[in-house]
Amino acid sequence: MPNSARRKILFYCQSLVGLGHLTSSLLVIRELLAYADVDLIHGGQSLQQMPELPGFRHLRLPTILIDSETDQLYSPDSANPLPEIWAARAEAMAGFMRWPYDTLIVEFFPFGRRRLKQEILALFQQTRQACGHIPIFCFVREILVPAPLDAEQRMLKLVDQHIHTVFVRGDPQIVRFEETFSLSHQLGERLFYAGYVSPPPPKHWPARQRKIVVSQGGGEIGRTLLCAAIQAAPLLPDYQFLVVASSRAKAREMAELNALITSPNVQLVAFLSNFQAHLASAALSISLGGDNTLMDVISSRTPALAFPYAGNSEQALRIDKLAQKGFVSRLTADDLPPEQLRLKIKQALAQKYPPHSIAIDGARQISEQIKSILKQH
Repeated sequence: MPNSARRKILFYCQSLVGLGHLTSSLLVIRELLAYADVDLIHGGQSLQQMPELPGFRHLRLPTILIDSETDQLYSPDSANPLPEIWAARAEAMAGFMRWPYDTLIVEFFPFGRRRLKQEILALFQQTRQACGHIPIFCFVREILVPAPLDAEQRMLKLVDQHIHTVFVRGDPQIVRFEETFSLSHQLGERLFYAGYVSPPPPKHWPARQRKIVVSQGGGEIGRTLLCAAIQAAPLLPDYQFLVVASSRAKAREMAELNALITSPNVQLVAFLSNFQAHLASAALSISLGGDNTLMDVISSRTPALAFPYAGNSEQALRIDKLAQKGFVSRLTADDLPPEQLRLKIKQALAQKYPPHSIAIDGARQISEQIKSILKQH
């Protein structure tokens, strides 16, 4: 495609917990940049450093997150009431967008992010007014939080009204979309399994080291697991434990974790910029089993233990499905005392890695499918 025919794509991503949705969106954007200029609007938590790539602009919206204790939306950065923050977000978006666009991609909605429905539907309306009937794509994980039938019907209605294609980032050989969205058969040809969105495997495979990478992802909910790994480390002196707290960990939290370290084989860091490279050379990964972390683990073919945090049925189901294929072993609260965790680690290290593969080329598949659809428009 000659440069004069480059497309313009608007991409909207709002994470309410953690960084997984933004991370996977950025992997898709990297593929889109081969033939399109991309403008990303993102909210929620942000990476320590956003990529600066040709053809890629991004707008960080005033932050809105969800409080895991109260289940309410809040702004961690402002004392202003939420209506003022919504207004500030709308103003920022209006000043950022460069109409017209060839397509709009929305992460997760209408299968999630329904608390942002007013903002997203306003974006749909502006897109139609400025660009006409361009295709709008939805980009969603393969497992949803279970919802009653009437809620599923409302999601389906919004798809019928607005969405051209629903890109499912998942492998139907592992989990099928209908397992958590019973009306998926009504999506028909709009449903497209792209494969999991993962970084490509390493070009050069390093030698495995006696290293165990312990991580909680980009959120703030894995302290129990980090503490358990630190306390089990003295029982495995032949292994180095690289414990990744979180890019959002406060100095007090880092100090409390450091105070638990009693053996020289533990290194505590807040952030790893080359996470997958560390996994590729590690003997084992221990994590909360977030979808992006698991895809890094599978892409690097690293044995893994995963401890889904309480209340997250999505992570637990994905871990169980992957465990059936031998890619990961699930941890429970009963496995976290030091001696029990030592046994689980030894079992995982001794287990042979499965020979079969998982579709993890989702970013490229989504990009190629969008490219094909835009040619038809």
